[in-house]
Amino acid sequence: MLNIDKLKQYSIPDSHMTVTKRDTMLYALGVGLGSDPMDRDQLQFVYEQGLKSLPTMATVVAAPHSWVKKADVGSSGKSVHAGIMVEFLRPIPVEGEFVGKSSLGEVLDKGPGKAALVTTSRSVYEVGSADPVFKLVTTSMLRGDGGFGGPSQPVEADTAMPTRKPDAICDMPTLPQQALIYRLSGDYNPLHADPAVAQKQGFPRPILHGLGTFGITGHALIKTLCGYNPDRLKAMGGRFSKPVYPGEMLRIKMWDEGGHVAFQTTVPTRNDEVVLDFGFARLG
Repeated sequence: MLNIDKLKQYSIPDSHMTVTKRDTMLYALGVGLGSDPMDRDQLQFVYEQGLKSLPTMATVVAAPHSWVKKADVGSSGKSVHAGIMVEFLRPIPVEGEFVGKSSLGEVLDKGPGKAALVTTSRSVYEVGSADPVFKLVTTSMLRGDGGFGGPSQPVEADTAMPTRKPDAICDMPTLPQQALIYRLSGDYNPLHADPAVAQKQGFPRPILHGLGTFGITGHALIKTLCGYNPDRLKAMGGRFSKPVYPGEMLRIKMWDEGGHVAFQTTVPTRNDEVVLDFGFARLG
């Protein structure tokens, strides 16, 4: 059982990462950029000449992967991402040395046999700089770790999604090997690669990383609303509601809410089942 007292006393170590241009290009390939080798808008993220980083690469730069497992607090180890919010303070350098400083936030108990939801905050800096490049708030779902007696509801509720028809829709394909490419950016959870592990955790086959879905959705926002100018995306967040299986088409629905964009990602072949919900983006 999850030892909540030990968890709350745990200090997440700083995470360090050296990012190369190869890492920047590999991340972009992992979320579907470069699917059309003649598309120069996409080429700027996967070719070293004039290379730019995708804002959503923030999710993998200096990330404290598997920190709950390393904390030895009684977790089952069945962890998936449940939600994320990122504030992009300036473009991510395509190469450099980074350090991530993380702290524990809200811990929710969804009940015995259900999940624990653990929220962390992380600010990431270039080594030697006092100003963060970006800030994240991430929620992880520790499946089966509920029942420790904590609060069950978040302090702040999600904002309701628009009920009118979307103002824009963008369909984004995924490759059958999408998760195998994406995991090379640092998240090596076998749930996304090993059929036996996926089936043991209740999935018929390996699933795409939630942050992979998040990155593909970010690509759709930049493509549809920003004319492929990544610097216009200033903040982005959402909550993961269902798994995505590599090879499925994703449909990103967008609503202009006057000052921000609401979005939702669905899988059309599953009767438009929502896989990323309560999406929020701020553009500059």
